[in-house]
Amino acid sequence: MTQVTTISHNNKSYDLNIGLPFKHLDSDPLKALQEIFIDDILLPNGKKAGEYKLEKKVEYKALFDKSNLSNKKYLNTCSIVDFGYEWDKLIDLIKKNINEACIHLLHPRRKRSEIEQYQILGAASNGHVAAMFYIGTALSDGQDDNCLLWLSMAHNRGHLGACYEMSRYFARNKNFLDSLRCLIISADSGFDIAYITLFDISIITNMLKIQDLSSIETILDELLQVSNYSGARYFKGILSLLQEKRIEGKALLKSFMQTPKRQLRQNEVDDFYDNQIQMISNFIENLIQDIDTGIPLLNAINDRSNEANFANFESYDELVKEVDKQLRFSC
Repeated sequence: MTQVTTISHNNKSYDLNIGLPFKHLDSDPLKALQEIFIDDILLPNGKKAGEYKLEKKVEYKALFDKSNLSNKKYLNTCSIVDFGYEWDKLIDLIKKNINEACIHLLHPRRKRSEIEQYQILGAASNGHVAAMFYIGTALSDGQDDNCLLWLSMAHNRGHLGACYEMSRYFARNKNFLDSLRCLIISADSGFDIAYITLFDISIITNMLKIQDLSSIETILDELLQVSNYSGARYFKGILSLLQEKRIEGKALLKSFMQTPKRQLRQNEVDDFYDNQIQMISNFIENLIQDIDTGIPLLNAINDRSNEANFANFESYDELVKEVDKQLRFSC
């Protein structure tokens, strides 16, 4: 079930989809890189594809005689008249042109000419998801709040890492509440780096800087309503323990262990998934054991997260810099 949550930062609001996994979780990276959100495509007549399709659907419903004519056939007929191609062929041609114009500009990261920047912007404005993400991360590097518009657009159109980048940006700008929310959304959607970051001590440290605990509880409850496996249950358990609600907190952690992550499809085998689940289960079990033996909660989380060597924002920054370095050397 997909729902929408709204984030506000510096008096601007951004809607984020929550509740569904991304379709390119296990696909060829090149296929994901070429993803284009069809409704955003600008057609030769100046209309967006989504707008045009809706217009033709309304026209079709208003037809008095629909014999031997489906909505798709009517759309194809109109598309041939207006553009010279059936609808799917038209969209495929436009997507091909968009990808050819921008794919080679997205990697490696380097300074782009003004013309190249306009090419990337044009692709992003035409629904190219990776181009949206590229613009968002470039603006984020420059500490420009406009990054949130592009990253939220990329997330809502299926980019796996966009919400994680929003979380990092919020953390850098001391908005720890929305950083936590975006991190959980990213992890729940299937981004493994975000998932492993959930359990690092740095996230709890940032959470403790949020003065309004009720706002944290509101966000966690919202995310739990759309997902039976949300990482929000882990934080809800930690929050209860911090409030000296030991029985409730331990019960929530044990409940989280029952469904720690979105399950794989039936008959799928993934050693990485299994190892990840085992690592988190060991972490939670050891944490509960430490609490039962009287070790202070924050000390236990710190020791166990360091032992597991979970990811964090700083290690991710180092990884991105190293990848960029290797890409520059290979070109």
